[in-house]
Amino acid sequence: MQERNGRMRLGLVTSSLALALLIGPVSSWVSHAGWRPRLPLGLDLYMPVPEDNPLTREKVELGRKLFSDPILSRDKSLACAGCHEPERAFTDGRTVSQGVFGRKGARHVPTLINRGYGRAFFWDGRISSLEEQVLQPIQDPKEMDMTLEEVVTRLKRGSDYRQRFREAFGTEINSEGLAKGLASYVRTILSGDSSFDRYLNGDRDALSERERDGNPGLLS
Repeated sequence: MQERNGRMRLGLVTSSLALALLIGPVSSWVSHAGWRPRLPLGLDLYMPVPEDNPLTREKVELGRKLFSDPILSRDKSLACAGCHEPERAFTDGRTVSQGVFGRKGARHVPTLINRGYGRAFFWDGRISSLEEQVLQPIQDPKEMDMTLEEVVTRLKRGSDYRQRFREAFGTEINSEGLAKGLASYVRTILSGDSSFDRYLNGDRDALSERERDGNPGLLS
C-alpha cells in the first residue's frame, strides 16, 4: 500500500507539469484590492502586489509593449522577450544567456512563469522585488547594456510611450514607471489549470487510471 501511494504521488507531481499559459490579453476580476488577472486553477488567490504599484490594465499593457521592444538594449537587437520566449516557457533554451553583441552571461535564463508569487529573484536570490529585478538585465553589460537615463531618453522619442505613461501613471516617462510597468506585466505571466490541479479540485476524471496509479512513463 505504501509503495502504491508513493507511485501515485509521483504520477500526480509529474502530471502537474502540464502548463496552461495565460500570456495573451488577460481577463480580470475586481476585488477590494483593485484590478487583477484572472488566476488559473491551482494558483494561490493572493498574489503579493506592492501597495505602491497596484495592477491596472494600463500598466500591464505598457509593460507588455516594453517587454517586446528592443529599444531597451544598446544595439536595439534584443528585447526582454528575446531571452524570455513564451514558446520556451519564458526562457531561451540556451545553456547560458546571450546578450547584445553576442556577449555570454554566466547563468541560464530563469523562467518568468508565476514569478508574481516570488519573494526572491535571480538564481542567487539577491533581489527581493520584481520592480527591482526587471531593471537589472537592462543595465547588465552582458545583457542589454544600457543605463536607465539612456532608456528614458529613447522612450521619450518613441511613438506613443508618452501617452502610455500618462495613462498608466499620470506622469512623464521615468525609470520608476519603466520598472512598475514591466513588473506589472510579469505578474500576469501565469500557468495553472493542469490535470493535477483539476483532480485536486474534485474532477476525478482529470487523471487517467495510469496517472492515478503513479506510472509516469505512461502518462497520457
